[in-house]
Amino acid sequence: EREGSFNTAIDVALLESVGNNESKPAIVMTEWKPTVSLGNSQSYFLDVDEKACKKHNVQVVRRRSGGQAVFLDNNYFVFSVIAKPDMFPKDLTLLRKWFCNMVVEMLTDYDVPVEFYQPDNIVIRNGDKFRTIGNSGQVITSKAIAVHGSVRYSLKNLDVMTDVLKVNGQKLQQFEDEIKDILGDVTSHNPNIAKKDLKTAFVTHFAGKYSAKYIRDNLKDSEIDKINAIASDLTKNVAREDRYKSRGVCYFFLNGQNLVPSLQQFLPYNTPSLWQESVVQIERDENGI
Repeated sequence: EREGSFNTAIDVALLESVGNNESKPAIVMTEWKPTVSLGNSQSYFLDVDEKACKKHNVQVVRRRSGGQAVFLDNNYFVFSVIAKPDMFPKDLTLLRKWFCNMVVEMLTDYDVPVEFYQPDNIVIRNGDKFRTIGNSGQVITSKAIAVHGSVRYSLKNLDVMTDVLKVNGQKLQQFEDEIKDILGDVTSHNPNIAKKDLKTAFVTHFAGKYSAKYIRDNLKDSEIDKINAIASDLTKNVAREDRYKSRGVCYFFLNGQNLVPSLQQFLPYNTPSLWQESVVQIERDENGI
């Protein structure tokens, strides 16, 4: 288990090293201490309760990808894939669908009845009712792409999540029953799945897609030093405000629509992340294209 800033910095460091041909493509599995991860253009003061974060010892980081706030701790299965652009679909819509469907296939093998919901969600459907269980995001550069995702393994610590997060300035605790009603988790459908089994299944499933071999490895000391340096930057100025608006909580929205009835008055709709929120660096090639 590591701080959220360290885990977030892993993607940043590997995005750079893979892009510069210093590292091979990587699949990263991380275990998180309680963390609020904000999208790169999301309001801190409208969507985070600072006092509650201090009370629960929850770190707040601002990631490079767009989207909305997520709460992560050891009840989530969190993973990333970092590789050269030619390993991924070139269209953002197809990239999101491809990545989510890979997770859907893996979870379906374990009898968790999930499906993809555009643009980047994994849900459990019951008639016309949906429970969100997973989501994804991405950071795109001209040299490498990092796609990351999380799946809710267990609904433990929901009370902490509803205390540390807000939606457009509104506290969430009084709506906890409604919120619980739209959240799904793995163990409710298959309590016999260990999180380590999900990790193994994801790696083997991804490798199978490319008929690729993989090597298990740990971070080197030099890599850890670099990641720690990046991590310290991710927690600086996390509250920078200026032009930022409320984006809400990722788990509460599907294709922009708020699923929690009582919260719709505070933020009925949030525009899903667009291409420009994912791209942090696009360099023209020598032909100016």
